[in-house]
Amino acid sequence: MRCRSLSFAMAAGAALFIAGPASAARIVVTIDGVHNTKGNVFVGLYASPAKFLHGKQTDGMIKVPAKTSAITVTFDHLKPGTYAVGAFHDENSNEHLDTNSLGFPIEGFALSNDIRPMFSRPDFYDCAFKIGEDDNDKTVELHIKY
Repeated sequence: MRCRSLSFAMAAGAALFIAGPASAARIVVTIDGVHNTKGNVFVGLYASPAKFLHGKQTDGMIKVPAKTSAITVTFDHLKPGTYAVGAFHDENSNEHLDTNSLGFPIEGFALSNDIRPMFSRPDFYDCAFKIGEDDNDKTVELHIKY
């Protein structure tokens, strides 16, 4: 009897392990508009306003070599929720978005929902989108502008 219970428990555990997480989603980000191959492109994932565009504080960061053709990156195993995505072209490879003396970016960047703020810092909720339990892949297109 005890052996039978152990076998059942092992089989049930194996089934859960093979099935994987029930509500994991992913965000597939495609970036275009990079005007040269200098440096890298950084793509940041944000799950809350607290980290949104605050230096290297992100919920996920992917760095890829710059190229003028489309760049695709994927953020996997995400919980349902609200997210925003941003990218910038770090042409001089100093690992941050360079700005002028007034704080305006001097390197190319893009934000989800194609938000392009003119006179103020971008807001998380303007750039945000939701992924639910039924979403397998959320596609986001970012168009780098300089």
